[in-house]
Amino acid sequence: MGKQQNNFKQAMAELLNGRNADPAQEGEDSTEQLPSVAVESEREKELVEHPQSVQVEIPAWTGQGDSVIAEEMTVEGKVYTDSPLQVRGRIKGSIAGRGSLLICGGVEGDVQCGELQLKGAKVLGNIQAGGAVRVDAQAVVSGDVSAGELELTGKIKGDLQIEGTAVLGSSAVLIGDLRAHRLSIAEGAVLQGSVEVTGGLQDAAL
Repeated sequence: MGKQQNNFKQAMAELLNGRNADPAQEGEDSTEQLPSVAVESEREKELVEHPQSVQVEIPAWTGQGDSVIAEEMTVEGKVYTDSPLQVRGRIKGSIAGRGSLLICGGVEGDVQCGELQLKGAKVLGNIQAGGAVRVDAQAVVSGDVSAGELELTGKIKGDLQIEGTAVLGSSAVLIGDLRAHRLSIAEGAVLQGSVEVTGGLQDAAL
């Protein structure tokens, strides 16, 4: 009986020692982890209080395919595209390309393209087009225009250099010098500046 009690006491002691050992180890592990948690907290606090500034250089926008700059959009910087482009919003910068261009919004910068159509647009800059330029009655251009052909029913304040035919409609207003191979001026058009026709005057009503 006494021997069984001793064995029982020994088993209980071992059991209790084993149970006490685990919490001790857990305590030690948690104690060891506390400094790392504190370090991480300090790092997070430092990042929040002193964020690092990152400088990112954004390249110029390049249009691919039939691109549209929507009415609610404003693009600041140079725009390069050899594909057809519609500008219904606003561009504060130059446009360069060889594709056709439709502008219904506003451009503050030089424009270089293939063919150009202005519908109610406002362009503040020089225009250079390899093909025809059509300016409707609501469009306004402030800058020189160089093009293969010109059809003007709106307003241009600048000099015109037209390789082919320049057609000024009845609502056209041109304040600047005009040089074209052929010229057609409708009754009611306003022209303030010198005119040089290298190929002859056609259908003129001055």
